[in-house]
Amino acid sequence: MTFESILVAVRDPSEKPQVALRKAALIAQRCGASLTLFHAFSNPSPLPDPLPSDPTKILAAFAKQRRAELRALARPLRAKRLRVHCEVAWDFPPAHAIVRRVLADKPDLVVAASRRHSRIARWFLNNSDWELIRECPCPVWFVKGGGLAKKPRVLTAVDPMHARAKPAGLDDKLVRAARDVVGCVGGEIALIHIAERDVRAWPFDAPVKPISVAAIERLARRHGVAAQALLEGGDPAEGLVRNAAKRRADVLVMGAVSRSGHGRAHIGGTAEAVIDAVGCDVFVVKPRGFKTSVTRKAPRLAI
Repeated sequence: MTFESILVAVRDPSEKPQVALRKAALIAQRCGASLTLFHAFSNPSPLPDPLPSDPTKILAAFAKQRRAELRALARPLRAKRLRVHCEVAWDFPPAHAIVRRVLADKPDLVVAASRRHSRIARWFLNNSDWELIRECPCPVWFVKGGGLAKKPRVLTAVDPMHARAKPAGLDDKLVRAARDVVGCVGGEIALIHIAERDVRAWPFDAPVKPISVAAIERLARRHGVAAQALLEGGDPAEGLVRNAAKRRADVLVMGAVSRSGHGRAHIGGTAEAVIDAVGCDVFVVKPRGFKTSVTRKAPRLAI
């Protein structure tokens, strides 16, 4: 599969630099995808001048202003012969607005800029990154920088021993996603499994380590991927962040699944911990059969 349609989440059309847009344009150039620049707003600011008296007209005027800004961003991309569409919507929260657009348009990929937040912020904020991890049904490429390497290093986090009781087939879907990324933009794939305990400390280390590595290698062979197989013990989030830096990964591919019986609140726990700490892009994939809790119906304006 290749990426044919990409939705670019534009937080603020006036913001510079537009790292998500720059990255999405580079991806689109390499694989011939169309781009949809999507901006959702909830509180029109600054207000349009002159100010209409009707609230619906205020929203319409602000949407028109934002659409003009998106078209300005699209102009140089169209000059490069990229197919670009611009969409603006009054909707909230932003992540749910993006998911609603995904449900309506069914893009192959969402590209969004990722911003780092402190651990305290994770407790108090309803952050768009984390909401997209939990709720977006299609893959999301979270961007840390606007550049794209000629041959990106794609590190893919798998769990061949199913230590966390992941949905069947997620590892296969992750490897397919990594293969899609490499097929679109080039590069090389490495598969890594972070065991929750230090494999060197296990009393039966001799049989365990080869079994895990062999499972990773079988996974790679099953998908025709000449991938390097890596195994390490420790905390999964810390291990992924450390290895992404050590191996100078450009993209970290990982899954977002329910990690406990508590359901939605624990979906994407490792991905959420990784995304704020890792220095490279993060490509998040949902398991087969995932259903978002976001409704297709947008909020209505109360007048």
